[in-house]
Amino acid sequence: MKRLVYLAVIALGLSLTGCVSFTPIGPIGDPLSSAPTTLQRSAEISDVVISAPNLDSNVRSNGSKQLTEQISRYVDKSDYFKRTVVFPAKAGDDDVVLKFNLTSLAGKRTMHPAYLPGALLTLTIWIWVDGPIYIDKYDLAGELIIEDRQGKQLARSVEQVKLDKNVGMWNSDYLNTRLGSTQLRDLVAQLLASATPQLRTPSKELAAHE
Repeated sequence: MKRLVYLAVIALGLSLTGCVSFTPIGPIGDPLSSAPTTLQRSAEISDVVISAPNLDSNVRSNGSKQLTEQISRYVDKSDYFKRTVVFPAKAGDDDVVLKFNLTSLAGKRTMHPAYLPGALLTLTIWIWVDGPIYIDKYDLAGELIIEDRQGKQLARSVEQVKLDKNVGMWNSDYLNTRLGSTQLRDLVAQLLASATPQLRTPSKELAAHE
């Protein structure tokens, strides 16, 4: 009887973990690797647009400012372009403008369905051996349009990062207060990797030296 009461108390405590939704805004950090080739053009980063649904105006406004700074640094460190142009400077006639639009920034943490039975049947050993406690669900998507200085579209990419990630007590995301930063960095990386090969035509500046 005492054992049943003990297990019931554990079950009650574990059930309080609940679930929560969150919006990944970074920080995305620096690239994991440099671009395979560097384009002989400079790039200006327009203010990042957040068109993801179900977000209030403050999240959109603050998120746009933060991500514009973060993505500008990311692009600069990635070496896709010879340099990045930062306001108040303007890109030259032969340079390009990168326009990021984040169309989905959905994150949700839920209890793993095996957590309660696993923890109860193993008398919480499940927890200490890093059995999954949560499932972090990500649905991130975005669009990157690259234009010349006259507003002509030169390249476009649309990418998505959608995954379910198991999280145990010893996982780095267990107590992470910035969930989704890695996944958002992956999305930015995919957008750049998909769009920049479309710019492989020689620029005026490069052609002048050939």
